Amino acid sequence: MSENGSKRRTIQTTGTVFEVIESLRDLEGATVTELADQLDVAKSTAHAHVSALEEQEFVVKEGTEYRLSLQFLELGVHVRDQMELSHAAASQLTKLATETGEAVWLIVEEHGWAVYLDKAMGENALQVQSTIGERSHLHYLAAGKALLAYLPRERVEEIVERRGLPRRTSNTITDVDDLFAELDAIRERGYAFNENEEIEGVRGIGAPIRANDRAVGAIGIGAPENRLRGERFREEVPNYLLGATNEIELRLTYANSRS
Repeated sequence: MSENGSKRRTIQTTGTVFEVIESLRDLEGATVTELADQLDVAKSTAHAHVSALEEQEFVVKEGTEYRLSLQFLELGVHVRDQMELSHAAASQLTKLATETGEAVWLIVEEHGWAVYLDKAMGENALQVQSTIGERSHLHYLAAGKALLAYLPRERVEEIVERRGLPRRTSNTITDVDDLFAELDAIRERGYAFNENEEIEGVRGIGAPIRANDRAVGAIGIGAPENRLRGERFREEVPNYLLGATNEIELRLTYANSRS
Protein backbone atom coordinates (compact mmCIF):
# COMPACT_ATOMS: atom_id res chain seq x y z
CA MET A 1 0.00 0.00 0.00
CA SER A 2 1.24 3.49 -0.82
CA GLU A 3 2.20 5.98 1.88
CA ASN A 4 -0.93 8.02 1.14
CA GLY A 5 -3.10 4.92 1.33
CA SER A 6 -1.58 4.01 4.68
CA LYS A 7 -2.30 7.48 6.02
CA ARG A 8 -5.92 7.25 4.85
CA ARG A 9 -6.38 3.92 6.60
CA THR A 10 -4.93 5.29 9.84
CA ILE A 11 -7.24 8.32 9.77
CA GLN A 12 -10.28 6.13 9.09
CA THR A 13 -9.41 3.75 11.90
CA THR A 14 -8.82 6.59 14.34
CA GLY A 15 -12.10 8.17 13.30
CA THR A 16 -13.95 4.94 14.07
CA VAL A 17 -12.36 4.75 17.52
CA PHE A 18 -13.54 8.28 18.27
CA GLU A 19 -17.02 7.29 17.07
CA VAL A 20 -16.97 4.29 19.45
CA ILE A 21 -16.10 6.61 22.35
CA GLU A 22 -18.87 9.04 21.43
CA SER A 23 -21.38 6.21 21.01
CA LEU A 24 -20.53 4.73 24.41
CA ARG A 25 -21.06 8.19 25.88
CA ASP A 26 -24.36 8.78 24.10
CA LEU A 27 -25.71 5.28 24.77
CA GLU A 28 -24.45 5.33 28.38
CA GLY A 29 -22.87 1.93 27.80
CA ALA A 30 -23.56 -0.64 25.08
CA THR A 31 -23.02 -4.20 23.94
CA VAL A 32 -20.96 -4.96 20.85
CA THR A 33 -24.18 -5.56 18.90
CA GLU A 34 -25.59 -2.18 19.97
CA LEU A 35 -22.32 -0.47 19.05
CA ALA A 36 -22.26 -2.12 15.65
CA ASP A 37 -25.85 -1.01 14.99
CA GLN A 38 -25.11 2.52 16.18
CA LEU A 39 -22.00 2.83 14.00
CA ASP A 40 -23.38 0.80 11.07
CA VAL A 41 -20.31 -1.46 11.03
CA ALA A 42 -19.75 -5.19 11.34
CA LYS A 43 -19.80 -6.66 14.86
CA SER A 44 -16.22 -7.81 14.37
CA THR A 45 -15.14 -4.22 13.63
CA ALA A 46 -16.97 -2.83 16.65
CA HIS A 47 -15.51 -5.57 18.85
CA ALA A 48 -11.97 -4.91 17.62
CA HIS A 49 -12.15 -1.20 18.45
CA VAL A 50 -13.83 -1.55 21.82
CA SER A 51 -11.40 -4.31 22.80
CA ALA A 52 -8.46 -2.07 21.91
CA LEU A 53 -9.93 0.69 24.06
CA GLU A 54 -10.46 -1.76 26.93
CA GLU A 55 -6.83 -2.92 26.65
CA GLN A 56 -5.70 0.69 27.00
CA GLU A 57 -8.07 1.09 30.01
CA PHE A 58 -10.27 3.70 28.33
CA VAL A 59 -13.22 1.30 28.45
CA VAL A 60 -14.54 -1.03 31.14
CA LYS A 61 -16.50 -4.21 30.42
CA GLU A 62 -19.35 -5.06 32.78
CA GLY A 63 -21.08 -8.29 31.81
CA THR A 64 -21.82 -7.93 28.11
CA GLU A 65 -21.76 -4.13 28.13
CA TYR A 66 -18.89 -1.72 27.69
CA ARG A 67 -18.72 1.75 29.25
CA LEU A 68 -16.21 4.59 29.28
CA SER A 69 -13.67 4.37 32.11
CA LEU A 70 -12.72 6.94 34.71
CA GLN A 71 -9.53 7.55 32.79
CA PHE A 72 -11.51 10.21 30.91
CA LEU A 73 -12.22 11.91 34.23
CA GLU A 74 -8.49 11.91 35.00
CA LEU A 75 -7.72 13.44 31.62
CA GLY A 76 -10.44 16.09 31.95
CA VAL A 77 -9.34 17.14 35.41
CA HIS A 78 -5.73 17.25 34.21
CA VAL A 79 -6.65 19.55 31.32
CA ARG A 80 -8.64 21.87 33.57
CA ASP A 81 -5.89 21.98 36.19
CA GLN A 82 -3.41 23.11 33.54
CA MET A 83 -5.47 26.24 32.94
CA GLU A 84 -4.48 29.22 35.05
CA LEU A 85 -8.00 30.59 34.60
CA SER A 86 -9.47 27.69 36.54
CA HIS A 87 -7.29 28.40 39.58
CA ALA A 88 -7.73 32.16 39.38
CA ALA A 89 -11.53 31.93 39.22
CA ALA A 90 -12.35 29.23 41.78
CA SER A 91 -12.70 31.37 44.90
CA GLN A 92 -14.59 34.08 43.04
CA LEU A 93 -17.16 31.58 41.77
CA THR A 94 -17.82 30.51 45.35
CA LYS A 95 -18.04 34.11 46.51
CA LEU A 96 -20.51 34.99 43.77
CA ALA A 97 -22.66 31.98 44.57
CA THR A 98 -22.75 33.03 48.22
CA GLU A 99 -23.51 36.68 47.43
CA THR A 100 -26.29 35.97 44.96
CA GLY A 101 -27.56 32.59 46.14
CA GLU A 102 -27.68 31.51 42.49
CA ALA A 103 -25.90 29.18 40.07
CA VAL A 104 -22.57 30.53 38.79
CA TRP A 105 -20.76 29.09 35.78
CA LEU A 106 -17.30 29.61 34.31
CA ILE A 107 -17.06 29.01 30.57
CA VAL A 108 -14.37 29.12 27.91
CA GLU A 109 -14.58 28.98 24.13
CA GLU A 110 -13.13 25.96 22.38
CA HIS A 111 -13.72 24.97 18.75
CA GLY A 112 -16.60 27.45 18.62
CA TRP A 113 -18.41 25.95 21.62
CA ALA A 114 -19.02 27.26 25.11
CA VAL A 115 -17.40 24.72 27.45
CA TYR A 116 -18.49 24.68 31.09
CA LEU A 117 -15.19 24.71 32.98
CA ASP A 118 -16.38 25.09 36.58
CA LYS A 119 -19.38 26.04 38.69
CA ALA A 120 -20.53 27.08 42.16
CA MET A 121 -24.05 26.67 43.47
CA GLY A 122 -25.72 29.16 45.83
CA GLU A 123 -28.36 28.18 48.34
CA ASN A 124 -31.19 28.99 45.91
CA ALA A 125 -29.41 27.77 42.78
CA LEU A 126 -31.57 26.61 39.92
CA GLN A 127 -30.86 22.93 39.33
CA VAL A 128 -30.27 22.52 35.60
CA GLN A 129 -28.92 19.64 33.56
CA SER A 130 -25.71 21.40 32.49
CA THR A 131 -22.56 19.74 33.81
CA ILE A 132 -18.87 20.59 33.94
CA GLY A 133 -17.29 19.66 30.62
CA GLU A 134 -20.54 20.02 28.69
CA ARG A 135 -20.52 22.00 25.47
CA SER A 136 -23.16 24.45 24.31
CA HIS A 137 -23.70 27.15 21.71
CA LEU A 138 -22.41 30.54 22.76
CA HIS A 139 -25.06 32.83 21.30
CA TYR A 140 -27.91 32.03 23.69
CA LEU A 141 -25.89 32.10 26.92
CA ALA A 142 -25.27 35.37 28.77
CA ALA A 143 -21.68 34.31 29.43
CA GLY A 144 -21.38 33.10 25.86
CA LYS A 145 -22.48 36.43 24.40
CA ALA A 146 -20.17 38.26 26.81
CA LEU A 147 -17.26 36.16 25.55
CA LEU A 148 -18.21 36.63 21.89
CA ALA A 149 -18.37 40.40 22.38
CA TYR A 150 -14.66 40.52 23.14
CA LEU A 151 -13.45 38.14 20.45
CA PRO A 152 -12.23 39.53 17.12
CA ARG A 153 -15.09 39.96 14.65
CA GLU A 154 -13.41 37.50 12.28
CA ARG A 155 -13.41 34.83 14.98
CA VAL A 156 -17.09 35.42 15.74
CA GLU A 157 -17.90 35.10 12.04
CA GLU A 158 -15.97 31.80 11.94
CA ILE A 159 -17.90 30.49 14.94
CA VAL A 160 -21.26 31.47 13.45
CA GLU A 161 -20.32 29.89 10.12
CA ARG A 162 -19.25 26.66 11.82
CA ARG A 163 -21.85 26.33 14.60
CA GLY A 164 -24.76 28.36 13.30
CA LEU A 165 -27.31 30.25 15.40
CA PRO A 166 -29.89 27.59 16.29
CA ARG A 167 -33.07 28.66 18.04
CA ARG A 168 -33.72 27.46 21.59
CA THR A 169 -36.64 29.73 22.47
CA SER A 170 -38.65 32.45 20.80
CA ASN A 171 -36.15 34.98 22.24
CA THR A 172 -32.99 33.34 20.87
CA ILE A 173 -30.95 35.50 18.49
CA THR A 174 -30.85 33.71 15.15
CA ASP A 175 -29.85 36.55 12.81
CA VAL A 176 -26.17 37.41 12.45
CA ASP A 177 -26.80 41.16 12.14
CA ASP A 178 -28.88 41.10 15.32
CA LEU A 179 -26.09 39.20 17.04
CA PHE A 180 -23.45 41.79 16.14
CA ALA A 181 -25.76 44.61 17.27
CA GLU A 182 -26.16 42.78 20.59
CA LEU A 183 -22.39 42.35 20.93
CA ASP A 184 -21.92 46.09 20.36
CA ALA A 185 -24.35 46.80 23.22
CA ILE A 186 -22.54 44.33 25.48
CA ARG A 187 -19.19 46.01 24.92
CA GLU A 188 -20.76 49.37 25.71
CA ARG A 189 -22.15 48.26 29.09
CA GLY A 190 -19.48 45.65 29.89
CA TYR A 191 -21.78 42.68 30.51
CA ALA A 192 -24.49 40.64 28.80
CA PHE A 193 -28.09 39.71 29.49
CA ASN A 194 -29.92 36.53 28.61
CA GLU A 195 -33.67 37.05 28.70
CA ASN A 196 -35.28 33.63 28.22
CA GLU A 197 -32.96 32.94 25.29
CA GLU A 198 -31.81 29.47 26.33
CA ILE A 199 -34.64 28.31 28.61
CA GLU A 200 -38.09 29.85 28.94
CA GLY A 201 -38.48 31.49 32.33
CA VAL A 202 -34.74 31.72 33.03
CA ARG A 203 -32.65 34.87 32.88
CA GLY A 204 -28.90 35.22 32.97
CA ILE A 205 -26.13 37.77 33.32
CA GLY A 206 -22.63 37.25 31.94
CA ALA A 207 -19.34 39.14 31.98
CA PRO A 208 -16.07 38.45 30.16
CA ILE A 209 -12.73 37.67 31.74
CA ARG A 210 -9.98 39.42 29.79
CA ALA A 211 -6.23 38.97 29.83
CA ASN A 212 -3.68 40.49 27.47
CA ASP A 213 -6.47 42.35 25.66
CA ARG A 214 -8.39 39.22 24.78
CA ALA A 215 -11.30 37.28 26.24
CA VAL A 216 -10.08 34.09 27.91
CA GLY A 217 -13.39 33.11 29.49
CA ALA A 218 -16.60 34.42 30.99
CA ILE A 219 -18.77 33.98 34.06
CA GLY A 220 -22.53 33.60 33.91
CA ILE A 221 -25.19 33.70 36.61
CA GLY A 222 -28.60 32.19 35.89
CA ALA A 223 -31.86 32.14 37.84
CA PRO A 224 -35.64 32.04 37.38
CA GLU A 225 -36.81 35.37 35.98
CA ASN A 226 -38.95 36.08 39.07
CA ARG A 227 -35.69 36.27 41.07
CA LEU A 228 -33.74 38.21 38.43
CA ARG A 229 -35.76 41.33 37.68
CA GLY A 230 -35.72 45.08 38.19
CA GLU A 231 -32.69 46.58 39.89
CA ARG A 232 -31.39 43.17 40.97
CA PHE A 233 -31.21 42.07 37.33
CA ARG A 234 -29.98 45.35 35.83
CA GLU A 235 -27.56 46.58 38.50
CA GLU A 236 -27.09 44.56 41.70
CA VAL A 237 -26.02 41.20 40.30
CA PRO A 238 -24.02 42.76 37.41
CA ASN A 239 -22.03 44.76 39.99
CA TYR A 240 -21.21 41.56 41.91
CA LEU A 241 -20.23 39.94 38.63
CA LEU A 242 -17.99 42.77 37.44
CA GLY A 243 -16.22 42.83 40.79
CA ALA A 244 -15.48 39.12 40.51
CA THR A 245 -14.23 39.25 36.91
CA ASN A 246 -12.01 42.23 37.74
CA GLU A 247 -10.46 40.27 40.62
CA ILE A 248 -9.84 37.28 38.35
CA GLU A 249 -8.25 39.49 35.70
CA LEU A 250 -5.90 40.96 38.30
CA ARG A 251 -4.90 37.48 39.44
CA LEU A 252 -4.22 36.41 35.86
CA THR A 253 -2.14 39.52 35.26
CA TYR A 254 -0.14 38.88 38.43
CA ALA A 255 0.37 35.23 37.55
CA ASN A 256 1.57 36.12 34.04
CA SER A 257 3.98 38.74 35.39
CA ARG A 258 5.63 36.09 37.55
CA SER A 259 5.96 33.53 34.79
